[in-house]
Amino acid sequence: MQIYAGRRRDFNKGYWISFENHPRLAETKKNIYARCLPCLERLYEQLAGSPAALILENPLTCWKVVVVFKDLDECLAFLCLYEAEATRRGAAGTVRGRIGTGDKSSPNVVVIFQAQSAGERDALLAEAGALAPRINPDCAISFERGCGDIYGSLCGDWRDWKEVTPVQNPRLVPLIREKVAKLLKGEF
Repeated sequence: MQIYAGRRRDFNKGYWISFENHPRLAETKKNIYARCLPCLERLYEQLAGSPAALILENPLTCWKVVVVFKDLDECLAFLCLYEAEATRRGAAGTVRGRIGTGDKSSPNVVVIFQAQSAGERDALLAEAGALAPRINPDCAISFERGCGDIYGSLCGDWRDWKEVTPVQNPRLVPLIREKVAKLLKGEF
């Protein structure tokens, strides 16, 4: 398995580099247009009023496995090790995610794998747990829901989310709606 990286995308606070085991990042692009954008559009529409609850569908099957390293070099070394181990064992399927930070002043850089099921999440978590400490024994590994920062602000802890989840912070609805509008316009 070979992992390919996209170009670095800098924005005012940080940067991200997408990666995937397809040279044109085909699955990443497909998911953006078939999953992420429709999910954000639906959220934007739901936030138009003053919703008492949100209907969550994609967020319930969207996962991130996060590996925190001290710098970009460690992240790249980890991806090289992941690639070599996946090739050695003849791994199939798609591996995709991103490397970077939401804050350039942070002392850490992360590798984020994206998964669309709990099974895929658990497999990535096990692989990261076996390989990441070989790069840095002090790395941190966790998982969370995709777009947890957006939905979590409104719905609370992702562990409590259901298909219909009450809005716990209604005063944040206008702010989150504005943030989602910017994301839909490509303004990070």
